[in-house]
Amino acid sequence: MVDVDVIQVGFGPVGQVHAALLGAQGHTVAAFDKWPGTYPLPRAGHLDHEIMRILQGIGATDAFRLQAIPIPDYDWVNAAGELLLRIDWNAPTPSGWKSDYLFYQPELEAAVLDAVGRHPSVTVELGWEAVEVTNHPDHVEVRVREVEKTEAGLTPTGNEKTVTGRYLIGADGANSLVRRQVGIEWEDLGFEEDWLVTDIEPHDRDMVIDMPDAGQICDPERPVSLFRWLGRHTARWEFMLLDDESPEDMAKEETIWSLLSRWGLSADNASIVRKKVYGFRSLIASTFRRDRTLLIGDSAHLMPPFMGQGLSSGLRDAVNLAWKLDLVLSARAGDDLLDAYTVERRPHARAYIEASMALGRVVCMKDPDEVAARDAAFLAGEVPPPVLPWLYEGVLDGGESTEVIGRLGLQARVEAQGRDGLADDVIGTGWTLLSSRGDYLDDLTAEQRAIIDALGMVHAHVSRAELDSAHSVVDVDADYSRWFRDIGSPIVIVRPDYYVFGHAANSAELGALLDRLAERASLTMSPAADAVHDKAAAQV
Repeated sequence: MVDVDVIQVGFGPVGQVHAALLGAQGHTVAAFDKWPGTYPLPRAGHLDHEIMRILQGIGATDAFRLQAIPIPDYDWVNAAGELLLRIDWNAPTPSGWKSDYLFYQPELEAAVLDAVGRHPSVTVELGWEAVEVTNHPDHVEVRVREVEKTEAGLTPTGNEKTVTGRYLIGADGANSLVRRQVGIEWEDLGFEEDWLVTDIEPHDRDMVIDMPDAGQICDPERPVSLFRWLGRHTARWEFMLLDDESPEDMAKEETIWSLLSRWGLSADNASIVRKKVYGFRSLIASTFRRDRTLLIGDSAHLMPPFMGQGLSSGLRDAVNLAWKLDLVLSARAGDDLLDAYTVERRPHARAYIEASMALGRVVCMKDPDEVAARDAAFLAGEVPPPVLPWLYEGVLDGGESTEVIGRLGLQARVEAQGRDGLADDVIGTGWTLLSSRGDYLDDLTAEQRAIIDALGMVHAHVSRAELDSAHSVVDVDADYSRWFRDIGSPIVIVRPDYYVFGHAANSAELGALLDRLAERASLTMSPAADAVHDKAAAQV
């Protein structure tokens, strides 16, 4: 007998969301983190619409949405202040949320921790660090020890214990002990620059600072990143270290105030909330899975911050892995489904790393001739904004991405039984079958209906008028009507991580689509699997 379904080492935002997702399905999770409490200072400060939908799915947006600040544009200027690139963060999104947000990390964690706390199957032990990991054929074993915060740092108390689980999740950051213990190597993609990151709080919350909401100053004399009001009236500046500068000197308060003087900031009118020199790196794990151990977040990948996608990529890991683990833990899918986690997430994360590196090379450029050529190309409109990656292969119909498959599914406003709101709140989340007509299930075989039942798939008939059907949903703004038209199919299956699995034109194609879904997801349709699924559903 094992102690829990899943042991999780690391409990930052990525680990918190992952634990909440598994807890919502009734799986037992033991989460450990070496820090005695949640980290009190801001680190990550940006997330996008896809992540807001993930947070919505765990019930964490009611309070957090009041603190997250939508940002319309991300401007890149040269040393002369000329606009080189504007990334439109005000464009419509498929997720039902604004494109991009800035936020204050402690407020995000407070909202997510509240969601975790609603699931009694999740236990969290802070002040415990993992020291040894052992994979066995049918379980994993982790030795943890208690630590306390002292003047010397984190000091062991002498208390130790061993915990066993069916799977282990490494959510323990860039220096992941879990990754090192199971022998997963880093692949270095070649970006390495040191930057000072500092968060500043003006004494007067109404102080006017001449800065964009989000931007980059591509100045070869000193590249700078800056973001207005991450929350609690703080703003962030990031300054690249030059070749002759040391991290110790850059982190001195007098250095920081000297750098900020061009914005009218000083110790007289503002306070330094945080200051730290980071090495911006481009690293990715060679695999995200080894035996019964899987990696999420910074333990699996690190990227330069110029797209603001580090945390977002980690949260995509969490929601992608959680639905796969749910199927495996409840015996509805074979263990080989977990291999698809690396297949799907590693290329996706790598694409974001490479795009972030490309933007980083733009802002970090110092050679005068290269800078002049860069400015000329951007000012002439010859350099387009980066293209966002999607899922390329894995549990997708046909096994690979198309213009629809592997892209985010739509969430728009709907109404059902007098309730009006975003679709995930009205219809529900998880595997979802959306159709523009209500009769597509009529001709399915018993085996195909069993696939729908085993997945707990939600079915919604989305149309412009409410019909006399338990599955009828009103398409309030006609967004789904346009979506079905653009796809060219009236039936779409969306995965629990909101990506489109596939689409069909009629009942026969839907049946075949479900058959392929069962194959791609390694589903097991045994009575035992159904019993386990029913038990898990009852716990929720």
